[in-house]
Amino acid sequence: MKPRTPILAALIMALTAFHAPAQRINILFFTADDMNHDSAGVCGGPIEDLTPNFDRLAAEGVRFEYAYSTVAVCQPVRQIMQTGLYPHRSGSMGFFPIRPEVRTLNQQLHAAGYLISMFGKGRHHQPAESFCVDVADDTISRHPSQLAAATRTFVRMAREQGRPFFHNVNCYDPHRPFIGIKGPADLAGGEPPSRWIQPEEVTRVPGFLEDLPEIRRELAGYYTNVRRLDDALGAVLGVLEEEGFAENTLVVFYAGDHGMSFPFAKSNDYENSSRGALIVRWPGLVEPGRVDSDHLVSTLDFAPTLLDAAGLPPLPDIDGRSFLPAIQGKPMAGWDRVFTFYNAAFGNRWLPMRCIRTKDRSYIWNAWSDGQRQYYTENMAGLSWKAMLAAAATDPQLEARTEFYLHRVPEEFYDLTDDRCERTNLIADSSRQAEIDALRAELLALMQRTGDPFAEAFAHRDRTELAAAVLERLRREYGSER
Repeated sequence: MKPRTPILAALIMALTAFHAPAQRINILFFTADDMNHDSAGVCGGPIEDLTPNFDRLAAEGVRFEYAYSTVAVCQPVRQIMQTGLYPHRSGSMGFFPIRPEVRTLNQQLHAAGYLISMFGKGRHHQPAESFCVDVADDTISRHPSQLAAATRTFVRMAREQGRPFFHNVNCYDPHRPFIGIKGPADLAGGEPPSRWIQPEEVTRVPGFLEDLPEIRRELAGYYTNVRRLDDALGAVLGVLEEEGFAENTLVVFYAGDHGMSFPFAKSNDYENSSRGALIVRWPGLVEPGRVDSDHLVSTLDFAPTLLDAAGLPPLPDIDGRSFLPAIQGKPMAGWDRVFTFYNAAFGNRWLPMRCIRTKDRSYIWNAWSDGQRQYYTENMAGLSWKAMLAAAATDPQLEARTEFYLHRVPEEFYDLTDDRCERTNLIADSSRQAEIDALRAELLALMQRTGDPFAEAFAHRDRTELAAAVLERLRREYGSER
């Protein structure tokens, strides 16, 4: 065999290098369930030293101040994170599977050789075959010590197989049930938290709620669940450190998949329904302790951003965009508004809403609101709604607020500059009509461009029979209410 010439040897080396797969980053994607954007300490939460692990992670990465869930209920938003598609484009209009032809983040990662886990929320990713999960457990996400043990087993498996990993941890905390509501021994289906919050420690009630004793009691349970979530985050991050993966793992923590399960939060299109706390840690590539308050990002953008970070091809024909440059500290134009949706609650109860939101304005269309139909979802199942109704019997202002929650009005417009909790609807303010019309036009354009089934009904809002006809068609298509 003739020896290779230096030129030929160099050419072979160059070709080999070109075709050799680059080392893939590991990814930890950690989500909370039903956690308000301002519950953690670093986000201005009311309980001192409630979330030490969350706060530490924020100090090590970049925190996005304006991150939003595209749909404020579990299964649709989980599937949006995976597909980068608006719900009417993926089929995830409620607690329904995505269409079989829709490609997912997990499929893209799996094709690139990633080992994939899903701890918690597995039943909210359907059909299962579209998510390519190698290791799953839906029973341990309220158990920090068990999550730590499972994480150790998973990352060691990845190391033994020589594969990058996508570790998807979806804690059920702080979703209902809340710790301690049924008594001092009530652990709400999980391990004991490292700290129990008492009602007297709730020094500030969220501004969209009322300051009532039973609401403070329920908030104490909620914040205790938040503490256990923080325990779980710390346990998982600790394993990455101990196993030598902390420096080569991109950590994305989103809290939560939508707002807390209280009235005027989860299962609506309000600020406290949709806004979440997003932290990204990427050692060596992200400036520690930075806060991004310039860009409005959403769960629609998670899949394209993670694929971009991993150097993998994007999902085809999606609605989301990569905000990787913003993670790296670069300004991005055109990230000053988000669109949020709501369609069907659990049990196929249709309550369609549409919203366009900027930092300081929000416009909401309630397609279901006809003066007769009543709103009801899981966020009214606990102590708080009952306490509001009881207090409303002797408080006319609270009576008006509970009545509004039950029936709404077709359109809402809020100036968040001095009304972050959206308590004063300005839709009839004559001085605001120009900006309201501009937001209506933007929302309609988005709905038409993406094939929203309610687009025509929104364009002709005065013809209420159009929205009713769409609702009837969707009920038949997706199944009757139960």
